[in-house]
Amino acid sequence: MKIKIERNQKEKTPKKKKERVVSMGKHRKMVLALWLLLSCSIAFGIYKNFTAIDQHTTHEKVVVKEKVVNTSGVESFTEDFAKEYFSWKNNKEVIEKRMSTLGQYLTEEGLALSQDMVRADIPTSSEVQSVKILDVEKHSKEFVVSFLVDQKITEGKKTQSISSAYRVTIFEDEKGNHIVTSLPTMIAKPEKVQYEEKQVESDSEIDAKTTEEITEFLETFFKLYPTASEKELEYYVENDAMRPIGYSLKFVELVNPVYIRDGDVTQVIVYVKYLDIKAKITNIFQYNLQLNKEENWKIVKCKNFF
Repeated sequence: MKIKIERNQKEKTPKKKKERVVSMGKHRKMVLALWLLLSCSIAFGIYKNFTAIDQHTTHEKVVVKEKVVNTSGVESFTEDFAKEYFSWKNNKEVIEKRMSTLGQYLTEEGLALSQDMVRADIPTSSEVQSVKILDVEKHSKEFVVSFLVDQKITEGKKTQSISSAYRVTIFEDEKGNHIVTSLPTMIAKPEKVQYEEKQVESDSEIDAKTTEEITEFLETFFKLYPTASEKELEYYVENDAMRPIGYSLKFVELVNPVYIRDGDVTQVIVYVKYLDIKAKITNIFQYNLQLNKEENWKIVKCKNFF
């Protein structure tokens, strides 16, 4: 008889894996420092980015305030000097007096150079009719002044008028005293500006009835306007667009009126012919008006340009 011996085998219990424990005790301060450094780096990067954008997109506006220079003193000095410099007579005593007077304006060198300008044997005499200042340029303590001189030149019984332009340099000290540092040098006279007038025509959208109404209104207004009081103008004018002038003028006619529709208002460009009762002359005045109609036509604006 076989005896079966059974052995109880011990069940093997699986070993539990040890969990990894991160110890924060030793490295906690280092980790916090790293996080802090990272946060600061990100914040600094964002700041630099925004400030860089601002620097490129922000435009500083520098307002330069111009200093007003009073040139009345130098202009008056130049006019007085020009009247003396361009006036002479073929007389020894007058010439000597002229040179003595010019000594108050010119430097010693300038006075010496002017000695031969007018001699006693010259056949002409000169009388300055007018001196007109054309331009004044300031350079440090010196002014370059351009001016126009009208002279009457007499030679015997013959007289002629001449007009010439010059420039001269004037020095000004701290007290406002002046002296001529360069003799008058002839320059080109100013010429008439080439200007092409704009031809304005009436608006074709304005019907004949409206044109007739406006014309009648303007004729009535300009007949009353020269002597009308402020109270009387209230019926024809709004917002003090035209103030009383209080002068004796007799209305003659409207000249070449032009009517233009401008939104809710009608623009009128017109010449008005008046007879000046006191001066006995005919004046033509220019007006650029804006009219509006509610109960009746009224002038709502009078422009100073055309």
